[in-house]
Amino acid sequence: MSALTLEQLLKAYDTPWHQAAAAWKQLAGQIDDTAEQLIRATRDLPYAWSAGAGSEEAATRAAGLRAEVSNTYNPARRIYDALEEHAYAVGALRRQAEEIVASAQQAGFTIDAAAGRITAPASAYTGGQLDHTARAMAGIMADLEAVLERARAQDDSTANVLNVNLPSGANGFGQLQMRTVSRADVEDQRARQPREIREWWETLTPQQQEEALQNFPELIGALDGVPATDRDTANRIVLDRDLAGLTDEIQRRDELNRREEFLRAMAAQGRLGEIYPDSANPAGSVLAELDRIDREREPLEKQLAGPLAVRDRLADPGKPPAFLLGYSSADDGRAIVAVGNPDEADNVVTYVPGTMADLPSIAGDIDRADVMADDANRLDPSGRKTAAITWLGYDAPDFFHNAASAGYAERAAGDLSRFQDGLRVTHDGPPSRNTMIGHSYGTTTVGIAAHEKGLAVNGLIFVGSPGVGVDSASDLYIQGDAGDVWASTAANDVIQLTGVDDNMRFGENPANPGFGGRQFTSDPGSFNPVEAHSDYWDPNNPSRRNIAFIVTGQEGRVQ
Repeated sequence: MSALTLEQLLKAYDTPWHQAAAAWKQLAGQIDDTAEQLIRATRDLPYAWSAGAGSEEAATRAAGLRAEVSNTYNPARRIYDALEEHAYAVGALRRQAEEIVASAQQAGFTIDAAAGRITAPASAYTGGQLDHTARAMAGIMADLEAVLERARAQDDSTANVLNVNLPSGANGFGQLQMRTVSRADVEDQRARQPREIREWWETLTPQQQEEALQNFPELIGALDGVPATDRDTANRIVLDRDLAGLTDEIQRRDELNRREEFLRAMAAQGRLGEIYPDSANPAGSVLAELDRIDREREPLEKQLAGPLAVRDRLADPGKPPAFLLGYSSADDGRAIVAVGNPDEADNVVTYVPGTMADLPSIAGDIDRADVMADDANRLDPSGRKTAAITWLGYDAPDFFHNAASAGYAERAAGDLSRFQDGLRVTHDGPPSRNTMIGHSYGTTTVGIAAHEKGLAVNGLIFVGSPGVGVDSASDLYIQGDAGDVWASTAANDVIQLTGVDDNMRFGENPANPGFGGRQFTSDPGSFNPVEAHSDYWDPNNPSRRNIAFIVTGQEGRVQ
C-alpha cells in the first residue's frame, strides 16, 4: 500500500515521469525493430539448413530466441504506457491538491503539508465561529484526503505494472509466452476500417505478427491497413502454396514443351521416320501429335500463366523490387502488385485495368506498372521516388458485351476505396502524393468508386474511357478538385465507338472539355482500333510522359 504523503504529492511534478516514459517508449521501439530484424534473418534457416541434428537444434534455438526478444516488447510498452498515464494522473492530482491548499490559505487557514495538519487563525474561534471553523477545517482535510487517496491508488497501480513487467532472474522480461493470434482474431478485422486494422496490427508483438503471417497468410495479405512489407510476406506464402499445388501441371507442361522441341528438331533433320516407323505418313503423324500437344497445353498454360508471371516478376533481379499486396487464384484470380514500396514512396500511382483483365493476363498489366514507375522516376528532377501499383483486386468483365454493365464497377467500388485508405494509413513519413489511373472499363471502376465511396487520392487519370459513371469532374470525390482530374482518348481508339459525340456508355466523355476536367495529349494510335486502345503505354507515345508528369505533380509540363 502506498505511503504517499501530502507533502510528496505537492512536490510530484510530472516532467520526470514523462521523461522516464519516453525512455521506455524508445526502448520498446528498439526491441520491436530488433525483433523484426531477427525474425527476417532467421525465418528461412530451416530451408538453408534443412536436415540433421544440428539443423534441428539451430531451428529450435532460433525459434526460442525470436520468441524471447519479441516477447520483451509488450512488457516494455506496458511500462511506457503506465508511466505516461502516471505522469498525467499525478500532475492532475497535484494541481487539485494545490487548489485546495490555495483556497484554504486564502480563507486564512495554514496547511502543514509535512505533518498533514490544518490550523485556523485565532480570530476564527471568536464571535461564536467555533462550529463553523471546525466544519470548514474538516471539509478541507476531507478534500485533501480524497485527493491523496486517489494519488495513493494511482501509485499502487503503477507500482503493480512495474513489478509485473520488470525483468527478473526467474521469469525474464515480463511474460515469456504471448497469446497466440487466432483465426477469429484476424477474421474480426475484416469488418474494421484500415486505420483500425493498422492500430490492431501495431498492438501485436513481432512474434505474434509472424505467427499470424504464417498461420493465416490468405487473411493477413488481404487486410487493408497492414503494412506493405507484411502483406507482401503473407501473399508470397499464398503464392508459393498455390504453385506447390500446381507441381503436376508444371511438370506436364514442361514434358509437352520438351516433346514439341524434340519433334521439331527431328523434323528439321528429316528424321520423322525414326519417330513413326510404322506410319505411312510420318509428317502427318507429327502434325497430329503437335496438334494434340497444343490442345492439352493450352488450358495448362492458362492455369499457370498468372501465378508464374507474378512469381517471375517478384524474383526478377533486373527490375526494382516488387511487393505482392494481394493474391488469389480463385475464379478469374486477383493480384495487386506494387513496383516499389508504396509505404516509403513520395508518389504512388495505382493502375486499374479494364475489360478482360484477369490473373492469366496479369503480366501485361504489371509491365505497365513497371513502365509508369520508371517514367516517373526518370522524369522527376526532384529525385522523389514513385511506386506504381497494378490493382487487379476486382472481377473485371470477361468479354466486351459484359462491359456494357456497370455492375462490375459497382461491386469493386468499396474494395478500391478501402485499398486507397489503407495506403494512407500505412505510409511512413509525410503523406505521399497519390494518383489513380484507370484504363478502359477500369476508368468506369475508378469513377464509380470516386463518386459512390470517395477515393483518398490527390488526382485521377482516365485513358481510353467509355465513361466514368458521372457527367462532371466535380462529382468525383477525391482529395483534389476538378482540376486534378485528367483524361485522354486516342483518336483511333475503338472505345470511341461506345458513344455518340460526348455521350459515352457510362456518361460524359471525361476526355472532352465539357466534362470539366483537364485533357492531355496521346498519339492517335494504331490504324487498328483495337490495338489503338492499348497504345497509351507504347514507347514515344506522349501520353507516357504526360502520365509521369501528373503522377509526380509536374502539371505545368503536361501537354
